[in-house]
Amino acid sequence: MSNHNKIQNFVLTFLLVLVSGTASLSSAMEPEDLPGVTRPFDVFAVVWRGETEVEAGFREYFSQRGIPVRMTVRSLELDRGNAPPIIEEIRRTKPDLVYTWGTGATLSILGPLNPEQPEKFVQDIPGMFVLVAYPISAKIVESFENTGRPVTGVAYLASIESQLKAIVDYGKFQKIAVIYDQTSSNSRINVESLKENAPKFGLELIALPIPVGENGKPDPEKLTELVQTAKSEGAQLLYMGPDSFITHHGDAYTSEAIAAGLPTFASTQAPLNGSRAMFGLVSDYHTVGKLAATQAEKILIEKENPQDLPVVSLSRYKLWINIDVVREVMMYPPMDMIAIADFKTSPQN
Repeated sequence: MSNHNKIQNFVLTFLLVLVSGTASLSSAMEPEDLPGVTRPFDVFAVVWRGETEVEAGFREYFSQRGIPVRMTVRSLELDRGNAPPIIEEIRRTKPDLVYTWGTGATLSILGPLNPEQPEKFVQDIPGMFVLVAYPISAKIVESFENTGRPVTGVAYLASIESQLKAIVDYGKFQKIAVIYDQTSSNSRINVESLKENAPKFGLELIALPIPVGENGKPDPEKLTELVQTAKSEGAQLLYMGPDSFITHHGDAYTSEAIAAGLPTFASTQAPLNGSRAMFGLVSDYHTVGKLAATQAEKILIEKENPQDLPVVSLSRYKLWINIDVVREVMMYPPMDMIAIADFKTSPQN
């Protein structure tokens, strides 16, 4: 079959996609009058790099339910050093719930389990987190079933086994590479998990840490060189983990990968929305926000202690494929994957 016909057939299948990736939200209470509620509930949200679709989903849930919520949002702007004045604001305003986005924001605001200096963190207000990749390994909670503190949250990553299976189901990959921020605990945990599990799927892993500059932060100027190194060492695909640095530089990174003829797999939604990752098995951020809101509802309305609420996760994940990148690298998915995938196009600059 000619490439033209392949593309034509591929586009036609766009109409057949089925997977919704939505979580079951049916366990929430039915809309009703809220006796005793005389003011909006105050939720203080601290995000890592500006608002996302998670916050949009969170707000939408309460709006649809007719529950009055007043949400204050502050961003750390990728810098934990911005946390102290935000913590002071939280203590001064005394919200009903503190919401944190990401591992960095959660550790900066709520702190780890049993911190040596608890006075540096918000410990006396109910808390919940979203978009934390590894809450147990990051010492934010004891376990998903028992958090060990008045904090709960929403898990959002598909298992590493599910991700690797999606990779090998897509193509006959034998060697993959991960370029990662070695200063990030999330990234280091993710790479260790890849090292442990990749051989189970017949995959050889090339792990390439990004060199740090004089400021102690990863150097974005090294990304082009690292993509070329991965290519020269025989990598057939680049894996994009839950790495804020790679996501922040995702457009340049995925463009370099495409130029090198390397497809990219994303473990989170952001690189598929904001850059040109080719495919990924991800949670839908909007749905994550709504699921987080069901947790918050239990805390705000039902007055449950977050410590008594297990960390919850989505029941399904989306297989997303960027049709534009597929065309550029000429790497088409198998028909059984086409039948269940959601397709998208590259973001317009």
